[in-house]
Amino acid sequence: MVLLQSDQLEKIREGAHLLDVIGTWLPVLVVVIGAAGVLLAHRRRRALARTALGAAFACLVVAVVLVVARRYYLDHLPPQVQSDAAAAAVFDTLLRFLRLSLRTAIVLGVVIALGAYLIGPGRLPRAIRGTSERAAGSAAQWAYAHQVRTGRVGTWTRAHRRWIALAALLVVALLFALWNHPTALTILLLVIVLLAVLALLALLAATGRATADAERAAQRPEGDGL
Repeated sequence: MVLLQSDQLEKIREGAHLLDVIGTWLPVLVVVIGAAGVLLAHRRRRALARTALGAAFACLVVAVVLVVARRYYLDHLPPQVQSDAAAAAVFDTLLRFLRLSLRTAIVLGVVIALGAYLIGPGRLPRAIRGTSERAAGSAAQWAYAHQVRTGRVGTWTRAHRRWIALAALLVVALLFALWNHPTALTILLLVIVLLAVLALLALLAATGRATADAERAAQRPEGDGL
């Protein structure tokens, strides 16, 4: 079945191959440039949030342009096209993965910016972190009072909590990078997993702190309480 006859078919193939190469390496180049800008910035956390929001906004603009282009394309079809639905299906099929990637990039940018904000010194981030720490501490005190112990695991987690959290973040980032065609749902799933790991670390660290406090209280001479 002949789908297309054209003397320019070889040039079309070369152009398609060029677009395929650009589509593979251009995102990598953008990420490298963005990472270099964040590392060279004076306030890296703020630079990371702004870079992520800027990338998300750029992807949103492209998504809006695609919607406008689709409407223009359907409104200016040649008379030979007898089915608008078929023409729309062709457009949607050709740009399906681009639109999916744009949605994924928008969600990823918002998540990164939100994460950079929540680790900052603002009043709301500190309140959220303080509430989570108090909740973990209360759970740890309840567990210790009911003879639930984590032993050396809790104390070791308390001593190395920051490095464990960083390792968990790197693992999640690696999983996203190696994921075949990640979507917005993929990002939300990885975020939920990361939050669960961080909550577990907070609970283990709190149990280690409760154990250490109880041991110090037990070793304190009775006269110290007078």
